[in-house]
Amino acid sequence: MKDQIHIRNHEAAELARALARQTDQTISGVVLDALRQYRPGGRRQVTAKRSGRWRRLLREDRARGLREPGVPVEDLYDEATGLPR
Repeated sequence: MKDQIHIRNHEAAELARALARQTDQTISGVVLDALRQYRPGGRRQVTAKRSGRWRRLLREDRARGLREPGVPVEDLYDEATGLPR
């Protein structure tokens, strides 16, 4: 059993245990899933296909005369709590 990893951070260990219980997986399974989904920098790479689709949608909106969003971003959040409505 040479390939063992020990979680020495209390919070990380607790989170892993909680996720394992909630998802009915082993801690190893939870950690493996998280590592497979992890992307350094926290940003997903935008594919050329995806960015092309966004550009096309923006061009279509502009062709229809839409220059500004219909709802200001501020209206999407509760002023008192700062949370989404």
